[in-house]
Amino acid sequence: MYRYLPFAMLIAILLTGCSGEKAIPPVAKDDSSKPETAFGPDWFRDVTAESGIDFIYKNGEEANHFAIIESLGGGVALFDFDSDGLLDIFFPSGGFYEGKVVRGHPCRLYKNLGRMKFKDVTVEVGLTGNWQYSHGAAAFDYDNDGYLDLLITGYNRLILWHNEPDGNGSRRFVEVTKKAGLNDTLWSTSAAWGDLDSDGYADIYVAHYGDWGFDTNNPECNYDGKTRDVCQPRKFKQLPHSVYHNNRDGTFTDISAKLKLRTDGKGIGVTLFDANGDGKPDIYVANDTDDNFLYINRTKPGGEIMLEELGMNASVARDDRATPNGSMGLDIADYDRGGRPSIFVTNYEQELPALYKNRCEGDRITFNYATTSAGIGVIGAIYVSWGTGFADFDHDGWEDLFIANGHAIRFPVAKFGRQQRPVLLKNNAGKFVPITEQGGKYFADKHNARGAALGDLNNDGKTDIVFSHLNEPVVIVQNVSPGGNHWLGIELAGAKNRDSVGAKISVESANGTQHRFVKGGASYGSTNDPRHIVGLGTTNAVSKVIVQWPSGAKQEWTDIPIDGYSRLSEGEAKATQRPRK
Repeated sequence: MYRYLPFAMLIAILLTGCSGEKAIPPVAKDDSSKPETAFGPDWFRDVTAESGIDFIYKNGEEANHFAIIESLGGGVALFDFDSDGLLDIFFPSGGFYEGKVVRGHPCRLYKNLGRMKFKDVTVEVGLTGNWQYSHGAAAFDYDNDGYLDLLITGYNRLILWHNEPDGNGSRRFVEVTKKAGLNDTLWSTSAAWGDLDSDGYADIYVAHYGDWGFDTNNPECNYDGKTRDVCQPRKFKQLPHSVYHNNRDGTFTDISAKLKLRTDGKGIGVTLFDANGDGKPDIYVANDTDDNFLYINRTKPGGEIMLEELGMNASVARDDRATPNGSMGLDIADYDRGGRPSIFVTNYEQELPALYKNRCEGDRITFNYATTSAGIGVIGAIYVSWGTGFADFDHDGWEDLFIANGHAIRFPVAKFGRQQRPVLLKNNAGKFVPITEQGGKYFADKHNARGAALGDLNNDGKTDIVFSHLNEPVVIVQNVSPGGNHWLGIELAGAKNRDSVGAKISVESANGTQHRFVKGGASYGSTNDPRHIVGLGTTNAVSKVIVQWPSGAKQEWTDIPIDGYSRLSEGEAKATQRPRK
């Protein structure tokens, strides 16, 4: 997020005739408050009012502590908790203070009733008790029983909820944090998952931030020389991140010290994916004002987990000016159909978002900074950006991109303000073009947004978005993009590890070959729809689907119908058609 720069850099800025904290890229004109001319039909429609969801993430700022934990907000988890074929929605809820004691608001789970209607089932499914001040929500199947569990991050505590039968044909959640050995007492932001040692069970990476507390909450922090505000990240010491090994018996062991993880990053976002194509999930961490991390998985078959941090060597630790950014959100995609997973990271104002194009070949781990060449630089450096994600919103065969924005401090000095417009970018064959004007009303208004999650909420094959904000109602936007393009929906089920993080899906059709990558963790503090939607344009058939499983197995399917969802199970020759409710 926000920061001050070293004296030497400030001198360099003055010598170049710039002002502010650092030399900045060309800044786009802030015309977001002016009416815009539509360039085509809207892609999204705000359906929050009719959805039955009425929820606000509250950060407790009314106490006027100006605490940095109030800046981060919360994520969103989209997952089918009861396996009825419909995505449900979970919201972390923030917190408040009782004197100088930090408390948490109750989080919320909304069951999907179909047709974009939802019902609050938090209490009836057992999600009650003593919540922490919460930020992130990771939904994954840690015990391989076929049902997704919940891990909640937040201030000085993790909470793990196990998804169990309720005895009446449905599901309920039981808190198992202590039983599972997740005795984490640090301030955690995001969590990600993946089977790091190929033993069939998902391990966990937890990103921690800084040592904020009332004893480190400096009342003299400001940005204009007089007005008190949230302190800069540099005021706080980085907290070490954690890796928890899954013991395959419902418990975890903290192996962070053994792995010798770096301890110099204030973590905000994290995701696991296979960066170099060896089938093993690697780890990318978005750090605030510190170098981002890329841990390459060097675990040998049957051996203990081994990670090698190569962020700087791979050119994904900093931007194209060799400067660490205030990084928050991130996603992974083959945006240019090069066959490799590239990394996209959202950053603080006066910093462009970073697109790192994957150029890995075998054991050569390297990326190119591609923000400008891919057309993303045109949006300028005026935003403080958080949640983000790739999705082929219009089914033309190229994954588009959205960015959620909102300032991190109370009284921004820059004229762009605390509430900011989101950004929508259309992917034209690997080059991005801003089309925020076609995003609909939500994209036309300003928000103080944080986490956001992608998913097909009504099973029509179009990817919708759920946004969380600071002290402002959450918003659901339904994808109503025009056109009659075809699509293919894919759900994977691994033989040993059901989540299959690290798998690669290749879809061949007359529209070319497209690739999707199974990731553990999404954007900032969020969980996306685990299904994969591939746009086919006007092509009305798929010739082949290939899945490279983390186990090393490779399978092909040639008889998959389009315009629907298919479940591909490792080791099974025939795809299973999934009903659309």
